[in-house]
Amino acid sequence: MSNGNGEAQIREVLSTFHPELVNIPADVDLIDSRLINSLAFITFMQNLIDATGREPDLDSVPIGKLRTIEGLTEIFFGSDAPSAQVAE
Repeated sequence: MSNGNGEAQIREVLSTFHPELVNIPADVDLIDSRLINSLAFITFMQNLIDATGREPDLDSVPIGKLRTIEGLTEIFFGSDAPSAQVAE
């Protein structure tokens, strides 16, 4: 899957929190801009994992990459992203 499609998936999950926002720049800090608060962040990450079927090792990811669409696309869809899990 290309990063463009990955970014679209991340934006789709983000839209469950803010359906009115469609043009969020990929480098905007989602937490500092208050698009996602610290409590919703956990739900957001679980929704991304569920939507993508990928569960990255979040302990090894630089914290800054977890805060932007650009960083999340790299984490979930970059060359180092874990392979999609096969649903049973």
